[in-house]
Amino acid sequence: MENEKNSTNVFFDAASEAKILYAFEHLDGDVSIQAVLQSDCKLSDKVKGFLDELSCITKKIPVNVRLKGEDPGLEEKIRADIFPVIALIDKNGEYSRVCYHGAPGGHELESFISAVISISGAGQDISEPLMERIKGLPTPLNLKIGVSPTCVMCPELVQSCQSLAIANSGITSEMIDLNHYPDLVKKFRIMSIPVLIINDKDLVFGGKTLEELISKLE
Repeated sequence: MENEKNSTNVFFDAASEAKILYAFEHLDGDVSIQAVLQSDCKLSDKVKGFLDELSCITKKIPVNVRLKGEDPGLEEKIRADIFPVIALIDKNGEYSRVCYHGAPGGHELESFISAVISISGAGQDISEPLMERIKGLPTPLNLKIGVSPTCVMCPELVQSCQSLAIANSGITSEMIDLNHYPDLVKKFRIMSIPVLIINDKDLVFGGKTLEELISKLE
């Protein structure tokens, strides 16, 4: 049995474990994780704990962890400039353009599961007209989504951005747990979440459906 439940789990309760096992049942190395952590970093310790627990629940998603500076080529490949980072890699070994700066637990577990399933090749439930609009968006687009794992409005925006990144090779999506990045909060004068930072310049506040987000970016 894959699930090696540990009573000291922090990120996954029994319901979360069951959800992961069900969602990833048919995966077979279709998606892997490359994580780059920092030494003496509380958030890196949190991310490492999340990945360790995930690996105990399922072996369907191989996890590789490195420290910043150990593999510059990998950091370049996943376009890492904020650490720590969890990057999702597709079955061809290519960066999916979806990453997390923080542990995607709490309410963000849904966005993590959704991204893994979509990247695995299962496809996305997006209508053809919307897909055409996604492919026609002006690029390059870097979408940073400032969240908190306790925010109930954040996952919808995160999933919308991830859908764009998976569908359009000119778009990247980065979930950022702003509780651990006060410098970003100060730099962009962020007063509420969720917040979308477009190309490190324009800010959009509040939840957005996929169609609302596409209209905004158009």
